[in-house]
Amino acid sequence: MTEPIRVVPDWVCEILSLRTRAYDLIVKRRFYAEIGVGHLWYVDAEARSLAVSRLVDGRWLELGVHGPTDRVRAEPFEDVEIELSVWWEDLDIESG
Repeated sequence: MTEPIRVVPDWVCEILSLRTRAYDLIVKRRFYAEIGVGHLWYVDAEARSLAVSRLVDGRWLELGVHGPTDRVRAEPFEDVEIELSVWWEDLDIESG
């Protein structure tokens, strides 16, 4: 029997929601570290923020939390400038 190909991603981006926030920030964060994901982003639409982390020696190193109007060069895509305000332009938190 052939085994499936198992690949650990270099980068994971989680979009936080009220329903799964605690699970994403605690359980999944720990799991991503255990399997060796290199970079982890959390996009928080309610706070209009981007949190960026890098895995170092099995632990998450927080590289920064960026606000709603920041221009960001975030690992592992630091060659590209991201204008966060564009992410929130059509966002309506109230209606979900």
